[in-house]
Amino acid sequence: MNIQDEILNRAGEELAREIDREVLWGMLVGIGWHRVMIDRLQDNNHAIDITIWLTEYCTGAYERNGRDFLFEDSKDATMFIMKWL
Repeated sequence: MNIQDEILNRAGEELAREIDREVLWGMLVGIGWHRVMIDRLQDNNHAIDITIWLTEYCTGAYERNGRDFLFEDSKDATMFIMKWL
Protein backbone atom coordinates (compact mmCIF):
# COMPACT_ATOMS: atom_id res chain seq x y z
CA MET A 1 0.00 0.00 0.00
CA ASN A 2 1.42 3.39 -0.90
CA ILE A 3 1.09 6.63 1.03
CA GLN A 4 -1.80 7.91 -1.09
CA ASP A 5 -3.83 4.77 -0.40
CA GLU A 6 -3.10 5.07 3.30
CA ILE A 7 -4.21 8.71 3.36
CA LEU A 8 -7.41 7.85 1.48
CA ASN A 9 -8.14 4.95 3.82
CA ARG A 10 -7.68 7.12 6.91
CA ALA A 11 -9.86 9.86 5.46
CA GLY A 12 -12.56 7.32 4.61
CA GLU A 13 -12.45 5.83 8.10
CA GLU A 14 -12.73 9.30 9.66
CA LEU A 15 -15.69 10.16 7.45
CA ALA A 16 -17.40 6.89 8.39
CA ARG A 17 -16.90 7.64 12.11
CA GLU A 18 -18.37 11.13 11.68
CA ILE A 19 -21.39 9.78 9.83
CA ASP A 20 -21.94 7.09 12.47
CA ARG A 21 -21.71 9.69 15.24
CA GLU A 22 -24.17 12.01 13.53
CA VAL A 23 -26.66 9.17 13.04
CA LEU A 24 -26.31 8.02 16.66
CA TRP A 25 -26.56 11.56 18.06
CA GLY A 26 -29.60 12.19 15.87
CA MET A 27 -31.26 9.10 17.33
CA LEU A 28 -30.39 10.18 20.87
CA VAL A 29 -31.84 13.66 20.27
CA GLY A 30 -34.91 11.91 18.89
CA ILE A 31 -35.44 10.11 22.20
CA GLY A 32 -34.96 13.22 24.30
CA TRP A 33 -31.27 13.99 24.67
CA HIS A 34 -30.20 17.64 24.36
CA ARG A 35 -27.55 18.89 21.95
CA VAL A 36 -25.53 22.03 22.67
CA MET A 37 -22.75 23.54 20.57
CA ILE A 38 -20.50 26.29 21.82
CA ASP A 39 -19.22 28.90 19.37
CA ARG A 40 -15.56 28.20 19.95
CA LEU A 41 -13.02 27.01 22.44
CA GLN A 42 -10.91 29.93 23.60
CA ASP A 43 -7.79 27.85 24.13
CA ASN A 44 -6.65 24.48 25.45
CA ASN A 45 -7.20 25.57 29.06
CA HIS A 46 -10.82 26.40 28.23
CA ALA A 47 -11.29 22.90 26.82
CA ILE A 48 -9.73 21.39 29.94
CA ASP A 49 -11.95 23.50 32.20
CA ILE A 50 -15.03 22.28 30.34
CA THR A 51 -13.88 18.67 30.62
CA ILE A 52 -13.38 19.03 34.37
CA TRP A 53 -16.76 20.73 34.74
CA LEU A 54 -18.48 17.92 32.83
CA THR A 55 -17.03 15.23 35.08
CA GLU A 56 -17.79 17.14 38.29
CA TYR A 57 -21.26 18.49 37.62
CA CYS A 58 -23.10 16.27 35.13
CA THR A 59 -25.44 13.79 36.80
CA GLY A 60 -26.59 12.09 33.61
CA ALA A 61 -24.77 10.66 30.65
CA TYR A 62 -23.16 13.00 28.14
CA GLU A 63 -21.13 12.83 24.96
CA ARG A 64 -18.65 15.32 23.59
CA ASN A 65 -17.08 15.90 20.21
CA GLY A 66 -14.96 19.04 20.14
CA ARG A 67 -17.36 21.98 20.61
CA ASP A 68 -20.44 19.79 20.28
CA PHE A 69 -22.07 18.30 23.39
CA LEU A 70 -24.97 15.93 23.97
CA PHE A 71 -26.67 15.57 27.36
CA GLU A 72 -29.11 12.92 28.49
CA ASP A 73 -30.41 15.09 31.36
CA SER A 74 -32.00 18.43 30.45
CA LYS A 75 -30.78 19.89 33.76
CA ASP A 76 -27.18 19.12 32.81
CA ALA A 77 -27.72 20.80 29.43
CA THR A 78 -29.25 23.86 31.09
CA MET A 79 -26.44 24.17 33.63
CA PHE A 80 -23.88 23.75 30.84
CA ILE A 81 -25.51 26.52 28.82
CA MET A 82 -25.63 28.83 31.83
CA LYS A 83 -21.95 28.19 32.61
CA TRP A 84 -20.33 28.07 29.16
CA LEU A 85 -22.46 30.05 26.70
